Amino acid sequence: MAQNRKFQDFVGNDRTNATMQKHAVFLYDALVQGGAIGAVTLTDIYGNAATLPASAVITKVTYDNLQSPASVGSATIALGITGNTDAFKAATAFNNAAYTASATHMHNEIPLKVGAAAVSVLGTIATAALIAGKFRLIIEYTESVLA
Repeated sequence: MAQNRKFQDFVGNDRTNATMQKHAVFLYDALVQGGAIGAVTLTDIYGNAATLPASAVITKVTYDNLQSPASVGSATIALGITGNTDAFKAATAFNNAAYTASATHMHNEIPLKVGAAAVSVLGTIATAALIAGKFRLIIEYTESVLA
C-alpha cells in the first residue's frame, strides 16, 4: 500500500467546515504558569497563547490529568472561559477525584456557546496556592453557523 508522506495533506481545525466537530487542547503546568491564587490562562500544548473561536458551541470537555495538583493549603480549582470562569467545573478541592484522575466533565452549562469574540480557557485557583500540577483540557466544539 502506498504511503502519503506529504504533511500539507493533514487536515486540522482550520481546514474543516464550520459544521464539523473540532477540538482544541489547553494545558496548565504549575511549574511554568505558576500556582498563585487567581485566574491562570491555559495555553496550547506548546506553551503558546490559545483561544476558543468566537461562536464556538462547546459540546464536551475532557480533563486529562498529567500530574495531580498539590497545595500546602486547601486550594480549589475552577475551570471555565473568560467571562464564565466555572463553566466547565465549579471551584473544587485540588485533591478531589475530579482532579486526581482523567475524566470527562459534563458541567450543567454544556453545551455552551461562546460569545461574539474568541475566549481564553481559564483555571481559577482560590483559597491557597498550588505548588504542583499539570493537566490538559480537551475541548470538543462546533462553530455556530448563521442562517
